[in-house]
Amino acid sequence: MQSILQRLGKHYNPEDLNTYNYESSRIEMDKKSEALFGKKKDAGIPYIMVTFDATFADNYALIKNLLQNGMNVARINCAHDDEVTWSKMIHKLKRACRYTNLPCKIYMDMAGPKIRVILLNKGREKGKAKVREGQLIWLSEETTGFLEDDVVISPNEPGIITALKKGERVYIDDGIIKGVVEAVRKDRVSMRIVRISSDKRSLKAGKGINFPDSTLPISPLTGYDRECLPFICEHADMIGYSFVRYPSDLAALRDSLRRISSTPPKIIVKIETPEAVKNLPALLLQGMKDQYFGLMIARGDLAVEIGFERMGEIQEEILWISEAAHVPVIWATQVLESLNKSGALPRVLKLPTHLMLRWRNV
Repeated sequence: MQSILQRLGKHYNPEDLNTYNYESSRIEMDKKSEALFGKKKDAGIPYIMVTFDATFADNYALIKNLLQNGMNVARINCAHDDEVTWSKMIHKLKRACRYTNLPCKIYMDMAGPKIRVILLNKGREKGKAKVREGQLIWLSEETTGFLEDDVVISPNEPGIITALKKGERVYIDDGIIKGVVEAVRKDRVSMRIVRISSDKRSLKAGKGINFPDSTLPISPLTGYDRECLPFICEHADMIGYSFVRYPSDLAALRDSLRRISSTPPKIIVKIETPEAVKNLPALLLQGMKDQYFGLMIARGDLAVEIGFERMGEIQEEILWISEAAHVPVIWATQVLESLNKSGALPRVLKLPTHLMLRWRNV
């Protein structure tokens, strides 16, 4: 270790370096997991996160029942509802915690950039347009200069169209529709549909779009997110950060939080893009500047971006690297839904007790 640091131009004495063995590493990971996710009754099972939707705002009995059945963290997705609804959820959760004498952390997920289908031409009124394999459709922010039967979609974020290049892949609706950029013009891009993995061959407004090969000039911290930060700082124990790709993204959020609160919520970085996977070591080093920090493997978006065939391999590598860095991980997107329906968890080599599983994806 010392020789490596010296080659990097840094000189440390061996006694100045923190070293861990297996036992001390487990203690450190348990300490950080408890700081993030709270205490749990059964030390032998993973933590459980439950996503709240609008119906939870008026359903105290459900929240209490979830607490009594193992919920450790309540997730509120700021992409949905509003502060009034979130306040009702939080009020009922805290009431249930007092009644049951059970702890529960509050995790609030920022909405992040909304890269979603907006139909600009055919199918605009109905909110969906029929498509077929081999069809040429358009991505544009303009509504003029197209034929009546042309399918034209906007990705709902400025700057994406001009960032695309010929040959890059485009996935729509969690990868059900796959397209390839065929031609790039000044204000529009043509995309050839090469695969539709569904019997319902329609393109629906509001569905997500992924650009796994493209470098998009999009900040993960949107104007709407900044508006939500004061509420999140007041009520949340953890804040989820979407579309993070570079260490500078994490530094920007940390600076914004510290301007609002001297005790901001702990940051959970969501790993959901190829850039985030590639830059994982740098993201970990940036995040570890805080005493407590965590990752979420957003398995749905990440699988679309890197390919479903690589998902098992990549998620295991993220878990290993994070465990080595003593960074707790939330393993998310339909994990417990798969267990509930089939009796089996999605493939992973091991299930550490410091890991958190997320139930109910909203």
